[in-house]
Order: sequence, then structure tokens, then C-alpha cells
Amino acid sequence: MSSVRQKVALQFIVSNLALVANFVLTIVLARLLSPQDIGIFSMSAVLMAVAHVFRDFGVTSFIKREKELTPDSLSSALGVLLITSWSVAALMFLSAPYWAHFFHEARVVPVVQVLALGFVFIPFGAIPMAIISREMDVKKSATIGAVATVVYFGASVGLALAGFGPMTMAWANLINIIVTGAMARWALGRSLPWIPGFSQLKGIVHFGLGNLLTALLKAADNALPDILLGRWMTPTAVGLFSRANSTVNMVSTALLPTVNYFALPYIAKVHHANGPVTGEYLRATSLINSLILPALATIAVLAHDIVSLLYGSTWLQAAPAIPWLCLAYAVNSLFTLSAPALTGVGKPYAAIGPNALLVATKVACAAWLMDGTLGTFALAMALGQLLSLPYNLWIHQRYLNLGWVAWAQSTLPLLAQALLVGGVCLGIRNALPADLVPWAAILVTGIGALLAILAGCFLLSLPMADELKRMQKALLQRRQKT
Repeated sequence: MSSVRQKVALQFIVSNLALVANFVLTIVLARLLSPQDIGIFSMSAVLMAVAHVFRDFGVTSFIKREKELTPDSLSSALGVLLITSWSVAALMFLSAPYWAHFFHEARVVPVVQVLALGFVFIPFGAIPMAIISREMDVKKSATIGAVATVVYFGASVGLALAGFGPMTMAWANLINIIVTGAMARWALGRSLPWIPGFSQLKGIVHFGLGNLLTALLKAADNALPDILLGRWMTPTAVGLFSRANSTVNMVSTALLPTVNYFALPYIAKVHHANGPVTGEYLRATSLINSLILPALATIAVLAHDIVSLLYGSTWLQAAPAIPWLCLAYAVNSLFTLSAPALTGVGKPYAAIGPNALLVATKVACAAWLMDGTLGTFALAMALGQLLSLPYNLWIHQRYLNLGWVAWAQSTLPLLAQALLVGGVCLGIRNALPADLVPWAAILVTGIGALLAILAGCFLLSLPMADELKRMQKALLQRRQKT
């Protein structure tokens, strides 16, 4: 267990160094590019996000979850990836004009076509990256991530300064894919098949289809704001909502790369070794959400200050959407590990229903409530998330043997902690001058939030409290040794 904790800690540090770089890049690009430029790219990237689902076809999850990898399984995985990735690349490239017509924006065409080129190169890096993740080799993934982050940052800034506009992120993405794939094959340190095979095609396709449908629905969920706002409103609205989304997403962006790196391979190993995964699922979910939920409550209170500080006054119209998005992300975060857990126990198809219901309810709520404002649209997204909650709980009970009572006993203390933190933040921010400079308001309120998070962990006896005690004990022991 200690080695797993060390790997988690290292991956967390590595992921957040990359996060800091990407965060700085977001701020820089917000000043080098216009909301319209970013909106055009966001509309184009929606297609890429959905296409990635078809391209992967669950192959990387198959590699991470499989009990034993053989040369035949790897060559078959390559065969599936080449067929799906290159088919997706051709379809994206040729359909770009239709996508532009859908959004009534001609500048979408070249962006989509450049993004399509990336799918030609993805298969050669996807398999070594999946193997490195399966083996939880954080050092190798850290090396790859560091190089890729530097390259993407440099390419994005250079292209933006050169006046590439909405094409900036498209070309930077292509460069990043090529560099990441080359680094992954080098870092793995052993040969992989270059010739595709199809001997295990049936098994991979059967497993992959469940992951494909689940991932497709998740991609559709992520794409809904860009699609609906792009269709019903303007590229500027898409750009503003994108900034609101990225503001709320800061917390999950900090934590979830580490979670996603370990979740599937770890749960699969627990399942192969012990069978039931409910205990590990609840503990891990509690650890994750004892950080994410309070942070979302803090962001909801400080929405105006955060947007003003990070992006400038041009983007303040995004602030009203942030509190509702925080609620939507909070509900979603309670089920962060659902899909990895279901895949890890060999039930990838079970996650299809909840995700389908989520997409349907969000579309219905958006159609019902939409009045042309970002705040109302964000409310619709949060309401759709809430309405899908009971079905998620039923899936847990049926496939993970996790009852509603056990889930509630684990979740209610987390909600209490989040309410405590939100109340403390609201009280502090209301006590401060309304015109206080954003950085000072964020600093003072943030300190109060941190103290409230720690107090909540111990007062409510959350699993995070045990981890903090263990970390304190380890630090004391190290000091005594030195």
C-alpha cells in the first residue's frame, strides 16, 4: 500500500505541474486570442472529442484491464486502433464542411481538418501509453508528460503570437500528438508490434463496444454546451461558457488525471485478486470528494473574483454560470469512479444507461429553460445532472453490490463538509469590501476555506482525516531520523 501511495503522490505532483503550465497557457491565450477565436476552436474540438471515442474503441481500457498481455493481444489491439483511428481521420477530414454548415461558421473547416490529421498518428502512441499506465510506471509517464507539456505550451504561444487565431490550438494539438507518441515508444523501453493482427479481434471488439458506447455518451455530455450554445447562440457565448467551464474544472483538472491514471488498473487488480471492490470504491470516492466538493463550493462563492483575476473584465459575463456549474460538477464527482469500477469488474455495458439518461435529461432541461443567458443554461446542466442521480445509485446496487444506505452513509458527511466550507467562504466574502481587489479576496477567503476543509475532515471523521494523520506521522518520523 505504501508503494501505491508513493506512486499516487508522485503522479499528483507531476499532473499538477502540467496543470500549472496549462493553466498559465489558458491565461496567456485568453489575452492573445479573442473569445470568438476560442469559441471557434471549441466548436471544432467538440467533433474531435466525440471522434476520440470511436478512435479508441475501448482498446486502451482493454489493455489496462486485461489480466495478461500477449503479443497476439497487442498486435490485435494495434489492428483495431489502426482501423478505427484512420477511419475517423478520413471521416472528420471529409465532413468538416458539413460541421461548419451546422454552426454557420466557415472558419471551423480548417480547424477540424488539422485536428483530423492527429488521428493518423495516435495509434502508435496509444498502446505504449496504455501499457505504461497499466504498469503504473509514474516515472515514465512523468517524463513523457513533461516533454509534451513543454512542446504544447511553446507551440501554442508561438502560433498565437504569429496570428494563427483559432488554428493555434489545432496545430499545437497535432504537434503534441506526434511528440507524445514518439516519447511513449521510447520510454517504454521494449519492442511493440508494428504489424497489425486480428486473432483476438472478437474479444477486443466485444469488450470495446461497451466502453465505446459509455465513452461516446460521456463525450456527448461534455460536448453538449458547445453544440447547443453554438447552435442556439453565438461563438462568443461558446467561448464565455468554455471559460466558465474551465474555471469550475480547475479542481477536477488538478485531481482527476491522477485518479484516472490509477483507477481502472487498480480496481481491476483488486477485482482479480479479491473479488468485491465496494470497500475500496467508497474509500477512494470519499478521499477524492473531500477535496473536490469543498473546492467547488469555494469557487462558486468566488466566481466573480476568479474570472476577473484570471481572464480580465472581458470575460466577466461567464461568472453567472459558474455557481450552477459547480453544482453540476459536484453531483458528477460523486460518481467519478463508477465507470472505472464497472469496467474493472468486467461490466462496461452497465455504465451506458446512466450516461444516456444524463445526456437526455440535460438536453430536455436546456430546451425547457433556455432563455438566451448563460446562467440559465448552466442551471439546466445542473438540473439534468441531479435528475440522473437515482439511476446511478440503482446501477451501483445491481452491479457493484453497493446499497443506497451504504452510499448515503459515505456521502452525507462529504456534503456536510462542502456546506460547511461554502458557508465559511460566503461569510468571509460578504464581510470583505465588495470592491476589494480580486487576488486579496481570493487569498483571504481561500485561507478560511482551507481551515474549514481540515476542520470538516476531522469533525466528520472522514477517511481523509486518517490519511492526514498518517502523513503527519510519516513526516515526524522522517524529522526524527534526520
